[in-house]
Parts: sequence; C-alpha cells; structure tokens
Amino acid sequence: MIPVSTFSYEAYWTDLDISAEDLDFIYNLLLEREVPLTTEEMSSALVEYRLERLEREAQEAVEVDYTVYLPISTYEVGQRVLFPALGNLVGSVVGVRDGENPEISSFDVIKVKFEETGVQKEFAARLEDHILNNPPEPEVDENELNSVDGVMGMYGRLIEERVIQRLESAEDIVRIAGSWFPKALLADIHEGHLNLAEAVLDVASGGPLPTSNLLEHIEMPSGIDPLLMAFSLDYALQEDDRFDEVGPAGEVLWYLKRLEPPEVLLPPPRLEPVTTNVNRTVLTEDLIALERSLDDELSPLEPLDEALDDVTISLLFPHWRVGALPLSHRLKPMFPTAYEAPRIRFILIDGHSGEEFPGWVVRQAGYVMGLEEWYKRYDVPTGGLVRIRRSDDPGKVIVETIDRSRRNDWIRTVTISEEGVVGFTMLKQSIGTAYDDRMVVGLIDPVTLDEAWLRGKQREMSVDRIVAQVFRELAKLTPQSAVHAQSLYSGLNVIQRLPPATVFAELVTQPYYVHVGDLYWRFEPSAWSPT
Repeated sequence: MIPVSTFSYEAYWTDLDISAEDLDFIYNLLLEREVPLTTEEMSSALVEYRLERLEREAQEAVEVDYTVYLPISTYEVGQRVLFPALGNLVGSVVGVRDGENPEISSFDVIKVKFEETGVQKEFAARLEDHILNNPPEPEVDENELNSVDGVMGMYGRLIEERVIQRLESAEDIVRIAGSWFPKALLADIHEGHLNLAEAVLDVASGGPLPTSNLLEHIEMPSGIDPLLMAFSLDYALQEDDRFDEVGPAGEVLWYLKRLEPPEVLLPPPRLEPVTTNVNRTVLTEDLIALERSLDDELSPLEPLDEALDDVTISLLFPHWRVGALPLSHRLKPMFPTAYEAPRIRFILIDGHSGEEFPGWVVRQAGYVMGLEEWYKRYDVPTGGLVRIRRSDDPGKVIVETIDRSRRNDWIRTVTISEEGVVGFTMLKQSIGTAYDDRMVVGLIDPVTLDEAWLRGKQREMSVDRIVAQVFRELAKLTPQSAVHAQSLYSGLNVIQRLPPATVFAELVTQPYYVHVGDLYWRFEPSAWSPT
C-alpha cells in the first residue's frame, strides 16, 4: 500500500466523493447480484473496490517517475506530481510563475493538469511555511483502514450518507426502505396486481401488512428472485397514491391511505404552530435550560445521539387535546423511524395493564398520535406527568402515568366568557394522575372550549397581544401577581400553538415585563401601550 508518509487514509475517506466511476461500479454490482441491495451492502462493496484501486495505484506509482507534492519543493514544467491529499491524483506541471502575496516571502505558483480529469489547478511551491510540509500524525491507526471492516467501522455512516446522496440524484436507481435496484430491471406490476393488493389491505382494515402477505394473493411470473419480486411490488405500491408505506427502518409495511386516521395524514389544527421569527440570542441560560426540559417538538434542539431508557414529560394542552406526544429532542430517538416513510405505524403498550394499541409517528410534523383514549382512561390532565419507556421490541413503546391515585385539587382552570374569550381561574378539579404545578390546566367542557377557539379572535391575535392578555389573566391567580415562564407557556398553548422560545423572547424583550427572579415576571402597566 501507499506509505503513510505520503498518503492519509483518514483524509481519503472523510473527503470521499462518489464519482461517476463509483456510480458505474454500484450499478454493475446491482446487475451482477440481480437483487436489491441495502446502502450498507453497497457501501461495503464500494470500500472494497476503492481499497483494491488504491492498491493498484500504489503498485503502478512505484514504476512511474513522479514527485510527491510538498509545498516546500520546487517544480519544473513537464514534471509529474502525485497529490496524496487529493486521493493520489497524478498531474503534470504545465506552468510555473512567481507568487504574489506581500505577507509571504517569494514563492512559486505551479499550474497542474490532472491526467484523470483534465482539470487544471494551481498550487503553491517553494513555500517553506505550510502545514503539508510537515503533515500531522494520523489520529487513527491507518493500518486498520486497509480493510473493509476497519473503514466501515470508522467511517461507515459518512460513506453511506455520501452513497445515498449520489444515488438519490440517479434517476435510473430507485430505493425502497433502504434498499436499491435499477428501475429498468424491476418485474412488471400491472393495475390488476395493485387492485388485488388494495382488496387484501381492505380486508385487513387497512393494514399494516408486510409485502409477503400481499404476494400470497398476487400471481407473479415464475423464475423471479423472491427479493426482486417483493421489491418490484413495493416500488409499484409506493408510486400509487392509494398505498402508504408505514414500516419502521428496515421493515416494509403497507397501509391503505384512505383508512388511516385523518390526524395522521394532516396535522390537527391544535398542533399547527404560529410562525414567528425569534431572536434566540436574547434568551438567558436559565430560559434555554427550561426550554430543554419542556420537550416541545417545535424547539430547534438536536435529537440525542442515543435513545434514553425512559423519559417523563408534562403534557402540553394541544397534545393532550388531540391525544398526542411530542417528538422532542429527547423523545424522538425512542420512537421508530424510517428511511423515507413520513408516517410510521407502531405499537404502544399500556405500562399498567399490558394492553397494546396502535400508535402513529408523524415524522415531518413531529408528533405521535394514538393516545386520546388512553389519556381519558387514566384521567390524565393537561400538565399530567407521562412516562415513556423503551421496550425490548424496537417496534413498541411503553407509556405509563405517574401516581394513579385520584385527587381533588385547586388548579388553574379554563373559563370562557359569553363573548367566547378564553381566560383562567382557580377551581377544584378531579384529577387521576400526578402533574406539574406550572403546566397543569383544568378544563370543564372541552367541546365548549373548542367552539370558542374556532369562533374566537384570540388565536388570530398578534403574539405580543395574546402573551400580554394571558399573562394578566394568570397574574390574577397569584397573591404576588407574578407569573412563571413555564406557566405562561402552558396557558398560552390553550389558545395558540406557540413554541417556548417565542413566549420567552416576549418576556425578555418587552418593557412591560419585569423579571423578579427564578423565572418569574410581573406585569408593569405603566410600560404597556396596546396598539
């Protein structure tokens, strides 16, 4: 292999670009195997191909008169130069000129034409101070990167991402659930096959069913590899609007779109956020920490790298009202995901009874549906504490309430005026689970609130006006007239779907909110000038 002193495997793989030659290799690999291959399988084969090519190039380089590029060296027109940092590209020097930079002593600029691509580029020469003159020691054992397993273990995820990006731009290769195959070689699936598939799913109440179940009822041509047959049917179903692929990553499950819950196909209005531009730099560290604890799917927080074993959240009103959970930065890794499917059908487990019931991950909108009846069963209030746990089965998630003893407590409760204006008061309410004092919101008549919400003008108010209105309503409920940022966030979301940062930014930028410590604010009427 090429000596470490002149070649960096680490740089080679981190800077990997999937070339047209690589794409031809992948295409020929699929033709040779005659079955769909996963991204990982193709990436491993590509790494093996690249390693063999590097070996050939190293052997050929021994027999060729060339100079390894170093900025400190001098070069002449016609000289052949090898560039290790560019994947061992070889080029010929076609020009040499004086460099021009007042901050650097005299140096040369060489123009090199690369033999493989014909592209011409310029490089510094006769330059004493340059990092490439003394390349740093590799951070990894480059001997390990001489093997497919070593490369995939170190850079597999990055390589797979590059392969996916390249294949997505190739019109003649299609993907289903992480596997790929040339479109022209798919088995012929006609309308009759699709109608039979629809009938089978109809009998199964819409699904979900794996492709193998559908194939049992569809007569396909003989002599076709079963994997290719299934892939061909999957592609035809994917291209037909009647069907929805709802399986988690690595598993293909089909559902009839017309029989899916409507709130899975389109976000419920209660979950549709008010769009505002927020300057997050105004938020204090305490407010950012509070935002992270609220598990709001609208917060721009990166998901955790690894799923936690369990997470407990306090339920926000819009999620409670529609029977949802947020796909927050902590919860998202706990639920099934997919390569492409926007909706995933999975199983929720009642941690108290062991009963299983269907749930839906709606990836793009960031929520999980299917808990409305479960919330009613245990009388979970807005602000109620819900524990989400991973199960041994990756396609199932456990949900539990905290402290199921029933109680009657004085809590913030929604009121509705004769004009349909939503406000708050303190009332004694029957509650079935533990809750967060700052998030809890009682509700006497959900239907009346929904009607007032649909007819009322509050949900169309500007953010500054609705925040001020709800703040003053909540301030009446405390002796000190102080409102906690979390309570304000919870109360506002009864009327408008607002992310935490939008609410918190109002508190720290508007002059009529006075911070009194510990994330509490008071309203200063003298600074208020409604428009």
